[in-house]
Amino acid sequence: MKQLSMFLLVLALMVSCTMPGGTQKQKSDATLEQKLQDLTDQIVLSLSQQQKSKIAVIEFSNLEGNVTQLGRYLAEELITRLYRTGKFDVIERQMLNKVIQEHSLTLSGIIDENSARELGKILGVDAIASGSVTDLGSHVKVNARLISTETGKVFSVASVRIIKDAVVSKLMGSTITEEKPGQPAAARPQVVEEAGFRIELLKSTLSNRKAICELRITNTTENDKEFQVTYGWQYKTMIFDDMGNEHVIKAVKYADQLTEIKGLSQYDNASKKIVAGTTVAAELHFDQVSSQAQKIALLQILCGYRGFKVEFRDIDLIRK
Repeated sequence: MKQLSMFLLVLALMVSCTMPGGTQKQKSDATLEQKLQDLTDQIVLSLSQQQKSKIAVIEFSNLEGNVTQLGRYLAEELITRLYRTGKFDVIERQMLNKVIQEHSLTLSGIIDENSARELGKILGVDAIASGSVTDLGSHVKVNARLISTETGKVFSVASVRIIKDAVVSKLMGSTITEEKPGQPAAARPQVVEEAGFRIELLKSTLSNRKAICELRITNTTENDKEFQVTYGWQYKTMIFDDMGNEHVIKAVKYADQLTEIKGLSQYDNASKKIVAGTTVAAELHFDQVSSQAQKIALLQILCGYRGFKVEFRDIDLIRK
């Protein structure tokens, strides 16, 4: 009788493990859930010890710096779980992404100190939680970092190992912003804010010895303002490449309007009226640039007669 009961028990266990939705899958799901809660508990403890009450959670990245669906899922779960504790004020992800985009911050995976402090000032958060996801074969290692927005430095860490089942594998293999093979990763725009304008350098290209620097210019004031790119006298709008060559501005394009800069006077310029709160695309054209140049070491822009100066440095030249 005992042998028959043991046989039936073993048979029942075998059937339940092989059926869809059986204990094998339930155990895997429970492990993911448990590890996420473990990670949350570690973060809650550290935040409480450091008396941090307002937090922003950044999407986790892999070791190549790319954000996958798993990295986004981890951030979403942490936002929800931290909020449910009732102990923290957690920034909503859409608001956070809007601030990141508007201020051109570098915020994914490993965050630099300046970006952390700037985000703290903008949103009033005490801490930032983010980290990395590492594929270890049968498992995934999640390393979380808690960063103080006052100092920009890591004040605590947390980590878990999650079983890499089919769901986790699928999330890891789906990159949100994939790069094309053989193409360099797109750099975040360099930004300068001056005299009521926000000037963003989007990219610089080189084709047939012509370099074009693409800008996005926003009037951040409540009044319509004139923006100028000026030839200049002692200080000219020009580029210095990584080979030591200098090239003075030859043309400026605002939207669809191209204006040549002939340099017939000390302050020859191209101007554009930018309506309050609006943005205009612009291009700066430079001729006879060496085809061997790889970077623009310095782009300097004079904006108006006795106007303000804008400088961008270490700019990759993209071949077209």
